[in-house]
This record gives sequence, C-alpha cells and structure tokens, in this order.
Amino acid sequence: MHMIETLTEHIRQFTPVSPRLEQRLLDISEPQVLAKGIFLHSPGKICQATYYVHSGLLRVFYRKGEKEVTDNFAAEGEWITSIYSFMRNVPDNCYIETLEPCELIALNIEKLEQCFIDFPEMERFGRILISKYFMEQSERIISLQFHAARERYAFFCKTSRNKLPRVPLGMLASHLGMTQETLSRVRAEKPVF
Repeated sequence: MHMIETLTEHIRQFTPVSPRLEQRLLDISEPQVLAKGIFLHSPGKICQATYYVHSGLLRVFYRKGEKEVTDNFAAEGEWITSIYSFMRNVPDNCYIETLEPCELIALNIEKLEQCFIDFPEMERFGRILISKYFMEQSERIISLQFHAARERYAFFCKTSRNKLPRVPLGMLASHLGMTQETLSRVRAEKPVF
C-alpha cells in the first residue's frame, strides 16, 4: 500500500474521509524516506511538521548534562513530533531521531491548520489524536511517579509490544525512568503480563 493511502486509511479509523479531503491530504503530504540516525528536529529550532510513521522506529529525547533522556517512541501507524515546539511555534530542547530506516509522511503545521479550517472532520481527527497523546503522557507520568520498575516495564510491554524488541535497552531504561542495570534485572524476572 502506498504511504499516502496508509495515512488516509489511518485517518478513516477515526473520521470519514471525503474525496476532497483525500485530495487535500495528498496535496499537503510530504513523503520522506530516511536512513537510521537522521535527526528530524534538534534543540533551538521550531518543529514545523508532524510525522506519520509508515514504517520504521523513531524517538523523541533531550539531553540532561551528559545523559540522554528518552521521552517517547513512535513506530508504524503512529505520529511523532516535538509536541511543545509544534503546538506553540517556539524552539525547544528536543531531538527527534530515526532509530531505523523510516518511511514517513510529513505534514507542515500551516498546511495542516488550513486543512483543519477547511475540513471539520480533519479538525475532529486532530482533537482525537491530541487527546490520545495527552492520555498516554498522563498514564506515563502516573506510572513513573507511582509504579515500581517491574510495573513500568510490564506496562510498556503491554502497550508497546511492537516496539519492545526494536528499542535499544539504554533508551528503554531512560524512557521508563530507571537505570539500564535495573531494567536488565526486571527483564530477567518472570514476566508479569
């Protein structure tokens, strides 16, 4: 299936897609094929696009001193952007990096905003997507604050099974708020899911 068709099918899961909207999506979508290790966004810049992942794996992270702190991962059928920069139109401290070769569809913020104005069903899709993102972030924050390492790992296994074998151990440990040694110990225990 062509990348744009995959995007259209993804949106159809949440809202109807008329032929006019389908054409607009075709017009504003920018397919990108990227190698592993490419940075789509870096600190001090404004993130002008959101990316739909057709194939591959990416992460959002920031640096805290010498450490890299992984905030999020995205794989097939998911979206990734530097959310604060994208929504506020300001520079931030995040990086977006490809962890595998990727096929992405970039949507520019200005073109997407116009699409929201012109197509109420697309605005609805945007609201659903943002709500989903904030729910996931809220669950992650609660998990980091109140759950033991084993529970955080089990939650990631349950919600991100497709990413589990693909994410490097150190990045996963950082995302889960634990050391790599703790993650190794937790992974060696009997599974809880």
